[in-house]
Amino acid sequence: METPLGKKIEFRLQQSEEKLKLSFLMIKKGRYNDSIIFSYLSLFYSVRVLLIRHDEDSDDYGRIHDLMEKYYQPSGWTNLNIVEIIKETREFKDLVESDTGIKATRNQAEKFNRNASDVLGEVRKQVQLLSETQTEPSG
Repeated sequence: METPLGKKIEFRLQQSEEKLKLSFLMIKKGRYNDSIIFSYLSLFYSVRVLLIRHDEDSDDYGRIHDLMEKYYQPSGWTNLNIVEIIKETREFKDLVESDTGIKATRNQAEKFNRNASDVLGEVRKQVQLLSETQTEPSG
């Protein structure tokens, strides 16, 4: 993907993957609240990859959520309900960020990490399918 759009997509995929790795590392360190925050960020960057196709992108979390609902509700293109996954993760992330007394469990952190990993996998499949259809010879 050497086009400007392809480079942007690759950059967002790398951001998502980095945050996912950090989420996993936080689980290993027992920092479950931090893990959930990184899982959310991984989801956020994955979703931004999907929206690039629609020439929509933003650094604003609220705007990204609105765009997700516009383009991907109901899901349809995947077995995952990405909109619900990101909503649930954001709500939990906001909870742990706003109340220092809230302590996530390992199971919760692992669940959100797994969801972020699943979404990233689905996004990678979509990017691959899109690149294959754009490089197929017409005829």
